[in-house]
Amino acid sequence: MKIAFVGDIALVGKYDITKNPNAKIRINNLSKKLKEYDYVVGNLESPLTNRDHTLVCKSMHLRSAPKNVELLKDLNINAVSLANNHIFDFGKKGMNESIKILEDNGIEWFGVDKKYLLKEIKGEKVSFSGFCCYSTNGAGYRKKKGIRGVNPLTLETIIEQIHSDEKNNAYSIFSFHWGDEHTNFPNPEHVSLVKKLTLIKDMLVVGHHPHVIQGIQKINNSFVAYSLGNCLFDDTVSITGRWILKQIPENKKSFILEVEIIDGALINVEYVGFIDDDVEGLKFYDIKDEIKLISEPLEKDLLGKEYEKMRNNQISKSLESKFGKRDWKWLISRLNYYSICARIKGKFMKKKYLKEVKKFL
Repeated sequence: MKIAFVGDIALVGKYDITKNPNAKIRINNLSKKLKEYDYVVGNLESPLTNRDHTLVCKSMHLRSAPKNVELLKDLNINAVSLANNHIFDFGKKGMNESIKILEDNGIEWFGVDKKYLLKEIKGEKVSFSGFCCYSTNGAGYRKKKGIRGVNPLTLETIIEQIHSDEKNNAYSIFSFHWGDEHTNFPNPEHVSLVKKLTLIKDMLVVGHHPHVIQGIQKINNSFVAYSLGNCLFDDTVSITGRWILKQIPENKKSFILEVEIIDGALINVEYVGFIDDDVEGLKFYDIKDEIKLISEPLEKDLLGKEYEKMRNNQISKSLESKFGKRDWKWLISRLNYYSICARIKGKFMKKKYLKEVKKFL
């Protein structure tokens, strides 16, 4: 049984069929490839909603016209994780509208409202579940004892899911929305977390959120891909229309994570790289050497001070490339309800995250 996983999907800009009549043509190569698999899973970042007003505090909100569900169907997407920092950008109504549209079009979902998918595919029993880390500064997280909302990435919630998968005799597949944006190197505390989790049960972990590819790691009989990068994405415009977040070359690289599961065990993993070309759309390229290079610190367990320095330097350079110099003019342009409230909320979320990190280590 072969499953394909793809990265962050935001059906905006050139991937919005209400604005770009060639959107389906751009994804044609990827569409053909994904029809080869028994099941295809993605991470849907943009709520499918017509709502254009929100009080949710974010510096950048994502949303997509409901008609764009056609692109998910064209890609042969069977299920999507909604456990991310954007699915609640237009509140509970926006999230619920997205869920209804997915269900009406035969696309399964997981990652919010404690929902996970227990599937039997070609005789193999697998469980898909999704969790969003507080470090991503999302909104609408499910409360500790509640049911409604985005599943938070905490040690307790994941272990609870592991025990459920064990009870159901299912292979565990986790979608984790985590990490720092714009770096090819995952957070050390997240590496520690997966090492701790894989001592409990064999599993596959598929990561999202950094918007660039990150390294892969085999831990005993488990496997982790820390970030698949952007599958479908484009430049995004703030809800105020005052600034644009542009894609840089690293944001345009991604890969299909292809896994084969037989008799309840992961027996093979492959990577199919593709890049978003401005003219030709999505086209494939050999990504294996690149993945091997950025995975070396993980394989050699070199996550000390030099590793952190390398990560921080890359993040700083990427931010400067995307935003330019952060001077007074830049600061003034950001003084609005959304950015100020997001800043305040971010400090609160950081405290929650640091509390969880102590459990990860």
